Amino acid sequence: MNLPDSIVDGPFTDAAGMRDNVKTMIRRLTRILVVFLPTLVGIAYFGFVAADQYVSQAKFIIRSAEKPESQGGLAELIQSGMGRSQDDTYAVSEFITSRDATRQLNASLPMIEIYGARGADALARYPSILYGRTEEEFYSYLKRMITVIYTSSTGITTLSVRAFRPEDAKAIAERLLSLSENLINRMNERMQQDSIATSAAEVALSQEQLIAAQIAIGRFRNEELMVDPAKSAVLLTELISKLSTDLAQARAQLTEVLAAARDSMQIPSLRRRIAALEEQISFERARITSASDGLAEKIAEFERLNLRREFANRAVTRAETDLARARVEARRQQLYLEKIVLPLASDYSTEPQRFYLILTIFSANVILFLVGWLIVTGVREHAAGT
Repeated sequence: MNLPDSIVDGPFTDAAGMRDNVKTMIRRLTRILVVFLPTLVGIAYFGFVAADQYVSQAKFIIRSAEKPESQGGLAELIQSGMGRSQDDTYAVSEFITSRDATRQLNASLPMIEIYGARGADALARYPSILYGRTEEEFYSYLKRMITVIYTSSTGITTLSVRAFRPEDAKAIAERLLSLSENLINRMNERMQQDSIATSAAEVALSQEQLIAAQIAIGRFRNEELMVDPAKSAVLLTELISKLSTDLAQARAQLTEVLAAARDSMQIPSLRRRIAALEEQISFERARITSASDGLAEKIAEFERLNLRREFANRAVTRAETDLARARVEARRQQLYLEKIVLPLASDYSTEPQRFYLILTIFSANVILFLVGWLIVTGVREHAAGT
């Protein structure tokens, strides 16, 4: 007796088909899991493993005492009063993310303990499988946790610090602001030294020249035993004029006596007086016109020394004016770090942005899958065509 094939093969065929379907579904699920493994890993890490990170944010602006050009709008409101220097702002921003700032942070705060907290996950904390224990690797790690953004339209610089505890993020942000202020102070001091040092040296040199000129005049007066040769020359000229008047009177008197009585007893005395006056006048004139130590030469020497002192005095006045101007200019260009927003300890974590990061990984995963599927499809079509 023969049974129908449908009765004999039916149950066995259905069981085999079910097994094939299960295997096919398992293979497809396995492929899907393999393809979207990065997304699954991202969900697992950011959803269950990644530690909360707290962000402390500060905002500041670099200004100088010089008045900026009017720009209108919000920029003028923010930049009014004291101007800002864009180059100096960039310098402060570069310093915050520099190795020098990292070393100073290590010297003042327990940075290794802060970022090596036990509550942090193995990937986010320091040291980790991504960052070793060297100073260079810690510097690279901090570049992830500390960010500085400068907005050129407003001149505001935003400092953001991430840490696993809110008080740690606040402490690091405050310390970075303090270090930035120290940098600004050093820049101001260096700028003042550079701008004032030259003027101050010129003042000192001019004062030394004035002192030397005054000493030369004092030495001249001590050697020549006269305060002012010009005044001495005036007195000497008046003396010669008086002696000349007396000589003229004596000669006139002698002429009268000779006319009245040639044997008068006054004639010898008058002639001696006239000779004495002539000798005195010649001597006094020689004091003025002597080529070696005459008064005219002394007057010329004294005028030369006096002129040098006058030039030195003018140089001192000019140098002191330049120094005062340099000091005013240095104060006008002095920089200030003005804090707009002070760092605070956040009461909730904002990092990592779990949903955004998972969505980003999923989007990249889908794009890579589509690219790979297009490549495989193209290869298969090319192989089928050949």
